[in-house]
Amino acid sequence: MKIQNKIALIFTALSASIIVALSIFIYFFASESISASFFHRLEVRSDIVGHAALEESKSRTSIYNEFKQRHLGDLPFEKHRILAKPLDENTKKQLALPSSFFEEPVNGVPARFFNHDTSYVALNIARDGKEVIVVSSALDLYGMEEMANLKKLLVIGFLIAMVFVFTFGKFFSDEIFKPIRRIIRNVKGINAHNLHQRLVVDKTNDDVEDLSKTFNDMLDRLEITFEMQNNFVSNASHEFKTPLTVISGEAELGLSLAGLPAAAKDSFLNIYKEAERLEHLTGSMLSLAQTGFDGKKEQWSEVRIDELILSVKEAADKIIPDNKVGINFDNLPEDECKLTVNGNVMLLKAAFTNIVLNSCKYSDNKPVRINILADNQYVIVEIVDEGIGIPDREIGQIFVPFFRASNTEKYKGYGIGLPLANNIIRMHQGKTDVRSRVGEGTRFITYLPYKYI
Repeated sequence: MKIQNKIALIFTALSASIIVALSIFIYFFASESISASFFHRLEVRSDIVGHAALEESKSRTSIYNEFKQRHLGDLPFEKHRILAKPLDENTKKQLALPSSFFEEPVNGVPARFFNHDTSYVALNIARDGKEVIVVSSALDLYGMEEMANLKKLLVIGFLIAMVFVFTFGKFFSDEIFKPIRRIIRNVKGINAHNLHQRLVVDKTNDDVEDLSKTFNDMLDRLEITFEMQNNFVSNASHEFKTPLTVISGEAELGLSLAGLPAAAKDSFLNIYKEAERLEHLTGSMLSLAQTGFDGKKEQWSEVRIDELILSVKEAADKIIPDNKVGINFDNLPEDECKLTVNGNVMLLKAAFTNIVLNSCKYSDNKPVRINILADNQYVIVEIVDEGIGIPDREIGQIFVPFFRASNTEKYKGYGIGLPLANNIIRMHQGKTDVRSRVGEGTRFITYLPYKYI
């Protein structure tokens, strides 16, 4: 997940938590306020009913009842029970209310109890030596409706708020990351061809300015390193080849002298062979150093992988005329675009040729199969041999320069071919997978992205 989306989601989650907490706070205190108001209304009615019950005069009792009916009205499912004190246990059990509820209404302080949507109040009323407890109950239908509407309003408001919060969060994160995206675009456009380019540093005195300066400092160091490498690759080839050619020539001249003692002849022959070996090793090292650095000399174009593999086969035929390399075209994709990559044809040919020749060499010229296929992103080339294989503990090191597996002693080599091939594949934004079993063979699988990927 992109960090921009992650920030928007975190911002939304934090806002949601705050809104939910605020909604719960509002709902709880609204519920308490409505409940307290309803209890008070019920207590007023209970007080009137209690005083009316204690009146001995019927006319005054009717006045209480008329006042209650005219000015207060009845609450939904309103009920009143007049209980004489002291209360017996049977009466308490009939009402199905907790015992503590009847003990609370003393000194004029009412007791309150809520159960199953029903509100209960108990008032202790004393007059003219008489004392009763009035237990009243009713349902706050209006309050419940108000709370249901409030709950619905809070839920709908929460959902609407989340839409706005996420939208503004995306906009906020988009604005924050604009300088970062600009840096990413600029960095992606810098490669071996234009290492002289630098990022534009805005004087903002923030982390983005520090990041831009850090990238520019890194590019300065990379440019110096690349220039040193390019100069080495450009000059070393000539500087190394000249003395090696002289040594080889002198050795050949010595071998051609008549009457040369056998010991001297063997010495000249060893010099000639070692000079030839050193020349080959030097050329391989320069080729390895050149990949990925000498970008100014690379010629990139559209390359058809099937045609490239055919040219690799021709190169292998010239080097090993009796090779058993076979190409399988049965799995070629119908879309020709899936066979085309953007790359340097000479480098790619060198990479695949190295892998094919390795397969021929380490399989003692047994059959080598080349399969060409494609998936949704890559054109895939599989090179399968029936050779000696690579030990499991060493398979991760085969792309390390000069490394040779422990079972390759009888085969001539320098450990440069596969690292060179791997560097070239990586230069083309590809990757290489190797699967091998000792005594059964090795499968090299290379993945190169399509030209339009």
